[in-house]
Amino acid sequence: MDRFNEEIYGKVLWECYRSKVYIVTLSLMYVLLGAAAVIWAMDEDQFLFYVLAVVVIFFCLWRINRVHHPVALICEKKLLVAVPWSFFTFDYYITFRALYMPVAYKDVAGVSSRWNHLYIGGREEGGLVSLPVQLAYVSRDGKYDFQNWVESKQCE
Repeated sequence: MDRFNEEIYGKVLWECYRSKVYIVTLSLMYVLLGAAAVIWAMDEDQFLFYVLAVVVIFFCLWRINRVHHPVALICEKKLLVAVPWSFFTFDYYITFRALYMPVAYKDVAGVSSRWNHLYIGGREEGGLVSLPVQLAYVSRDGKYDFQNWVESKQCE
């Protein structure tokens, strides 16, 4: 896992985001969760509940920040894809900066039908790896653009 570094990966040619409907819906859900935590803490009127409400608010802010990060970066030299939380170690969870998995364009073999896995490697026995990715909630146009960018970079 790595953060974007222009010296290593080149300039970002295109950023792939989740659909706007998904981002707004999830952000509103976290805002409502944070508001419910504050109302609950004020109703209980005890210090412990205030602390719990603050923890919930920070969690909600962190998740809202995460949902606004790009799920893939098409760079000049490599493709950078964000992978789900379950793929990372603990140090990923406490950062506000996005971490990406660099993938060479020539190694991309395809995307699963549900857009939740990126296939990397050759199509021989034991040569194909399935990388979990967060492309399932990208808009239909974004998926086509992603596919076109990867194919055009493979032809170069």
